[in-house]
Amino acid sequence: MIRTTGLSKSFHNHEVLRSIDFQVDKTEIVVLLGPSGSGKSTLLRCLNGLEELSGGSLTVNGVDVDSAMSHREKNARFREIRRQTGMVFQQFNLYPHKTALENVIESLLIVKRMPKADAVAAGERLLKRVGLAEKRDAYPSRLSGGQQQRVAIARALAMEPAVMLFDEPTSALDPELVGEVLDVMRELAGEGMTMVVVTHEMKFARQVANRVVFMDGGVIVEQGEPASFFQSPQTERARRFLNQITGERGDKE
Repeated sequence: MIRTTGLSKSFHNHEVLRSIDFQVDKTEIVVLLGPSGSGKSTLLRCLNGLEELSGGSLTVNGVDVDSAMSHREKNARFREIRRQTGMVFQQFNLYPHKTALENVIESLLIVKRMPKADAVAAGERLLKRVGLAEKRDAYPSRLSGGQQQRVAIARALAMEPAVMLFDEPTSALDPELVGEVLDVMRELAGEGMTMVVVTHEMKFARQVANRVVFMDGGVIVEQGEPASFFQSPQTERARRFLNQITGERGDKE
């Protein structure tokens, strides 16, 4: 579903990603872990063209992008990729002047040019899917952070993506609201959605991920199944990270 080959990204003279070879299979749940500044979010943003590639290439659901392509060709390819990927950000990015339902159906009306009655019906189904059917007419200011993030997930699902990308979707939430967003993500995983998730939620990574990818300094340091990664990391850098995050080498939450 996703493959990168030699992918690199620099901001001015600072190389954030260094020759990343990475792949995600269909229905796989991959969690990206690592300290701040390790390149996790930049990798995610490169996958759908929010950051331009400095080098290398990528493929998302059969659409290829190479850094050597012209700017125009890359933009065209990424437009196609964005039609097939849903992205959920740390900040909810909802339109404050639109209701929950209006936020969800915006892309259906503008991108898919769906008749409004059909878009409303689809939007109501999506809000029900994330447990917010009763909030269809509420504005973002009247919703909790967890509810706003669930609306953002419903909005991303509206385009029927082949892949969902989550960039620290719970980090802006109060602790008591984190669970309601993770529950929706668990349901998506159970339905077979391909997902790449940047998160610091270790319990989610343990329970839901098929594979954990640990990054530091713009490279993939190690990767593997969650059980083996958390119980016996293979690199000293991963062991130090888990000590800092979870206590005793990742054996505790």
